[in-house]
Amino acid sequence: MKTLRARLYLLVAVAAVMHVVPTSAQTPRQVTWEDLAPSGGKPLEDPFAHLEPVLAAKLYGISAVRYQVAQGYLSPVSSEHEKVVETISELESEGVEVNALLARFEEVEAEIRRQESMVDEKLDGQFIRLPGYALPLEYDGAAIQEFLLVPYVGACIHVPPPPQNQMVFVKLAEPFIITDLFTPVWITGRVKIQQTETIVPLSDGKAPVSAGYVVELAKVERYRE
Repeated sequence: MKTLRARLYLLVAVAAVMHVVPTSAQTPRQVTWEDLAPSGGKPLEDPFAHLEPVLAAKLYGISAVRYQVAQGYLSPVSSEHEKVVETISELESEGVEVNALLARFEEVEAEIRRQESMVDEKLDGQFIRLPGYALPLEYDGAAIQEFLLVPYVGACIHVPPPPQNQMVFVKLAEPFIITDLFTPVWITGRVKIQQTETIVPLSDGKAPVSAGYVVELAKVERYRE
């Protein structure tokens, strides 16, 4: 009986130790950026693809200006918008169904944005390791505690930001010194599905961007194959 009781105590003790194994002792699952973007979205076709290149270019330009007006980046009485109104009038006089084409294009754009905002719920809570480029939210050459992890150099600064499911907001367990604006790193930590909006530096100022994942108490190390 004493031997059996001793074995039971030992099993309980082992189970307790296993339950509190620190994160650093676990083996992370190495993931890629493709793993962060769920598959299954329906194939999308550019509704302007079958049009003459000159007409397609005009419609792309009209759509871009209309979007900027809708977002408040351009005034409805700006010269850019007035020119668009003139272009629409000219195209309609030539028999082009401008509004129908733009409506279809905006549907496709909305579906693209929806797919780009999708995250893989199965990753929630997993202990992962992911390579990428560290984009500090504030950069003065000193150690940082937070940054955005992005999949390629120049994201957000020189080119449009990646989709939400291609950005990770990283909160470090210990400060890390960034030697330049884009440092390739590995991050290791437990990922959480959470949309986070942050302000990032751009080539011409700052702008809000959204990340679909968060990794807190992360460990960071410089990238090596």
